Amino acid sequence: MEGEGGRDSSTITGQEADELRAASQQDRIWARLPPTRGTGKNDLQGGKFLEVGVGKKKTAVVSCSERNDMGFVNLGTEPMGENVLDEARKWLRNCHQGHTRCNNLGWSEKDNPSYLVYIKPGCTELQLQKISEETKLLRYAALSYSWGSETTTDRRQKDLIKDTKTTEENIQTRKNSFLVSELPKTIQDAIRLTRSLGIPYIWVDAMCIPPGVDWNYEASRMHVVYGNAHVTLAACSSIKSTDGLFRSRQAWQYQIKAYRLSRTYWLANLDMPLKEIRLRTPLFKRAWTLQEERLSPRILYLCGQRMYWSCLLSQQTEMGSSKRPQPFEGPDTLEWLRHPQKFLETRRVQDEHDLHEQWLELVKAYTRRSMYDCGDRLPAMSGLAAQYISTYADGETVRGEEYFAGLWRRTFAQDLAWSVQYAKAPSNSLYYVAPTWSWASVPLCSDVTTQHKVEPIGDRFKLLELSQLGKEGQSDKVLDVVRRRASIKSVKVSGPVRRFIKEHSVRKAWDAVRAKKSREGDDEYDCSRFESQYVHSRNSETGQIVAHEPHKQEIAGQLDYLFPQKSNPGPWLFITDDALTELYCLQVGTSTMLLLDKVRLAVEGEVDEKKGEPIWLYRR
Repeated sequence: MEGEGGRDSSTITGQEADELRAASQQDRIWARLPPTRGTGKNDLQGGKFLEVGVGKKKTAVVSCSERNDMGFVNLGTEPMGENVLDEARKWLRNCHQGHTRCNNLGWSEKDNPSYLVYIKPGCTELQLQKISEETKLLRYAALSYSWGSETTTDRRQKDLIKDTKTTEENIQTRKNSFLVSELPKTIQDAIRLTRSLGIPYIWVDAMCIPPGVDWNYEASRMHVVYGNAHVTLAACSSIKSTDGLFRSRQAWQYQIKAYRLSRTYWLANLDMPLKEIRLRTPLFKRAWTLQEERLSPRILYLCGQRMYWSCLLSQQTEMGSSKRPQPFEGPDTLEWLRHPQKFLETRRVQDEHDLHEQWLELVKAYTRRSMYDCGDRLPAMSGLAAQYISTYADGETVRGEEYFAGLWRRTFAQDLAWSVQYAKAPSNSLYYVAPTWSWASVPLCSDVTTQHKVEPIGDRFKLLELSQLGKEGQSDKVLDVVRRRASIKSVKVSGPVRRFIKEHSVRKAWDAVRAKKSREGDDEYDCSRFESQYVHSRNSETGQIVAHEPHKQEIAGQLDYLFPQKSNPGPWLFITDDALTELYCLQVGTSTMLLLDKVRLAVEGEVDEKKGEPIWLYRR
């Protein structure tokens, strides 16, 4: 059953494939009903389906159905075979020649990356070329892949990955000519594939951002690099650049058809849908690849045993010479996962509300991902930010919107209202990368909720930062506006502030107030034993906090950081139990407040003109 691609054979990495081949006869083969995901049913087009696996690994999902008309899948065993390449060429050609809406998603008709690698005929030699601003748009492929230097302990592989970079020592040689064979296997394979698709240039970050250029500027131009690419190649089956883009397609050595289970039922493998590929591939656990995918009008996903295609008007699964007319997939359990090109389309049609909703979704997905250099937390979203803010551009000049370390002026109250699902150790905070009121400051791989419903409170909450747009002597082009305040550390706001917990409130054990989860999944609290008292409680494991005042509904909050349990606690971003009564809350919506810690006087001697009180600096 694994031979037909199964649910996992399309996405497993080379390492996982080797482990599966090495499975011994002692490893048990198992089958089980998959989770019902709340539907109460396990049916698929009138039948049932099962997960099957070897040892601890799930290798496929199979259908158990009364039907035997699904046909069979027959794919080429050579990943660079002509039959495989012809299918990819057809997808690419059909989109470029027939999809006007896809062509319209490109960033511009003229902007090239600053550098490209020219693939010489014969595909053995390369040349690094600096592209002048006057050059018309070239046909190039952009590679989305994992460097993976942090995932290997092999010194030779580490050196090979390191030597991929264009440096001061090799840049002149590369501008003349250098060999494909000098590069890691993933990049070699991408170069061969690019030439086979009839594309003369390729963009690979390690080679095309050489010394002497402004790295921050180049990193902020990913909307140009991926937005104008003829196609983006997504290396889904490798965890490092030495793994290779392709794997031996052993899954397709045998033609496997449906298996008769009884007089009535047949077993047949399901084809893994592209959504699951995107969710599970190691490539999309990297932070940088989120914008690489969402900025690309056309993407060719290259998996261990199969190819997939996505453009705005077409999503395709490699079918080869199969007798199956279309992929045989299970029910869509990932409806929440947006189409890869949806963000680009929404930006183009100027739907500001939906675009902001998608931005919040992207932030939620992004904070779950990892990266090698934490200093890239905001740069790795700058291409998406440039696409977003272009909605508010008149020609090349931005009007009426500004970017503040991952948040937007027009929606600042809602953007402030993010929360972590579980507090983490303060020692992992990225407070040195972004201000604590920005989602970019939370530790890598955090679960962040961004789409809280925030009912506006009018002028009671305001962002007081003066606009920097339209100032004489400065540029308000898209990239300049994105970069100008991306590294801002503090902002001035005006809004209702009060203590979250009264000074004389008594702390209670968490178990004394927590009741259970509601049917909707929200926490419920039982304060009936303390109805006439001021009490509060804190969950030391998750960072949840609740405050109760007499005869009022309790107020629940979520702290970003846990109280550290070691002698070297790291940055002072946590709240001790004794200091809980020093927590303040800033109201940003009708029922939404931001928990703050009063730090110090903003300016010694400065007072609020209306209240005649000192102005304090607060920290999230």
